[in-house]
Amino acid sequence: MACGPRRHRSGLVQRISREVGPVTTEEFPYGLFLWRDGPSGHLQLDYAGDSANIEIPYRYPGQEAQPIMAEAYRIARMVEQESGLEGYDYEVDQPVRTGDSDVAAVKLGGIARWAQENLT
Repeated sequence: MACGPRRHRSGLVQRISREVGPVTTEEFPYGLFLWRDGPSGHLQLDYAGDSANIEIPYRYPGQEAQPIMAEAYRIARMVEQESGLEGYDYEVDQPVRTGDSDVAAVKLGGIARWAQENLT
């Protein structure tokens, strides 16, 4: 479902800022980049009206992944509500709306731990 680009974007940014915390944004005619650097960690939201993607760096090993993944799921659910899109976490094969962020955190934490142990 496509959204009125600027109107939905500004509402989404305001809502995330109000409910999660400060964000940095960069808007383009076709979409929005949003960065969140908070106590839980760092994530990036790329939103184009008819699609959205959240990226989290692999720097949260083990239990350190839980807070940032909980925040990512919270933001993803806001995107769903504001845009009408349906979110899906392909890393753990679950819909965002009913998915468990703890399951996703275990996956992210395991990958991050492996990367830190084997790639640094």
